[in-house]
Amino acid sequence: MTEINKITVSKLADIIGAELVGPGQSQAVRVSSFDSAGPDSITFASDEKLLNEISKCKAAAVIVNKKIDSPVTLLVVNNVEKALIETLKQFMPVLAKPAAGIHKTAVVEAGAVIDNTASIGALAYIRAGAKIGERTIIGAGCKIGQDTVIGRDSRLEDNVVVYNNCTIGNNCIVGANTTIGATGFGYYFIDGQHRLIPHTGGVIIEDCVEIGANSCVDRAKFGNTVVGAGTKIDNLVQISHNVIIGKCCLIVSQAGISGSTKLGNGVVLAGQVGIKDHMTIGDGAQIGAQAGVMNDIGPNKKFVGTPAIEVKEFFRQVLLKHKLPEMSKQLKQLIKKVEEIEAAKNNS
Repeated sequence: MTEINKITVSKLADIIGAELVGPGQSQAVRVSSFDSAGPDSITFASDEKLLNEISKCKAAAVIVNKKIDSPVTLLVVNNVEKALIETLKQFMPVLAKPAAGIHKTAVVEAGAVIDNTASIGALAYIRAGAKIGERTIIGAGCKIGQDTVIGRDSRLEDNVVVYNNCTIGNNCIVGANTTIGATGFGYYFIDGQHRLIPHTGGVIIEDCVEIGANSCVDRAKFGNTVVGAGTKIDNLVQISHNVIIGKCCLIVSQAGISGSTKLGNGVVLAGQVGIKDHMTIGDGAQIGAQAGVMNDIGPNKKFVGTPAIEVKEFFRQVLLKHKLPEMSKQLKQLIKKVEEIEAAKNNS
């Protein structure tokens, strides 16, 4: 059975560096939403609406960013989100850590190099020339291709497939069923048929990258597809051949990045964003959900819509659309008035 973590409110205050306002002897076993929190829960209030409803809260304690009158114990911090991250860590399920070594059902080809502190799960397959670093965990059913290198302290969840000649750095996490290094979607139409272009390049995943479940990072036609250090990628994301992603980007579920596109550092792509091939997205740019990017976007710009346009222009157009029925009515009235004037001229 999974062990349940328990912690007193006062102990949690010490851990997250909070000022304790109220009694701290209550024990908590979970973090809950504000509305559903009970006497054994920690919750948080990061906006005025929730702070104004603090009297209704039944939690053991509430993480807030300022002191207020409250019947509930408060944990006062400078940054609620940061404190919440540390709080959630305290209640993570205590799971059995995979033991170092190679499971008896795994297959490791001759010439693969696996550090003796790494863990290779059941039915994993490690091909010749692959290298697995210190304390890295390869989950059950994973396939690691020839001459692929995975650094230290990384974790591949079950059934991840990494093709040949790919590199995954240190402290990376790859979610279950994700595929890295598959052939890119590149074809030429020759002699009446689509012919696949050979993809001879690789993939480089730099340090501290996290990739969710069921995502795909395709190998390059030549050179490397690159995911920069600190970038976080959601589930169900497609990254095509020769894409270059900068450092500390955020890419949300169902986004698709076409071939040879370049993202700068700190770029944010919301859900279902689609980017045309060979585009350049500048540092710090933010692209809203379901946007279709057809042109380059400069640094620190905010774009939404399809085709994607700057936020200010988008909302200007939205306001105009809302006015179209009234404008149409006014136009009909003007046309009628002009026709009446013209008719009067013709009869004079």
